[in-house]
Amino acid sequence: MVAVCDALCYDARHSTCVCSACGGVNHGRGYDQAVANTRQLHTEWLERALTEHPDVAFEIGADVTQLPLFPLES
Repeated sequence: MVAVCDALCYDARHSTCVCSACGGVNHGRGYDQAVANTRQLHTEWLERALTEHPDVAFEIGADVTQLPLFPLES
């Protein structure tokens, strides 16, 4: 299962975060802050993974982008 943090979380108006991806960091913060928070979380997750599993090779693609919230119609 892949956890997803989306507009239901970062644009939330209710007080309880039910997002399993961000742990509440992005709850009600808005899109721009959620992007910044998620980049920071990613850095922390990667650093922890490298520390806990030094024998595993990790590669980060330079072409990684975020997916659009809604697919574009053609």
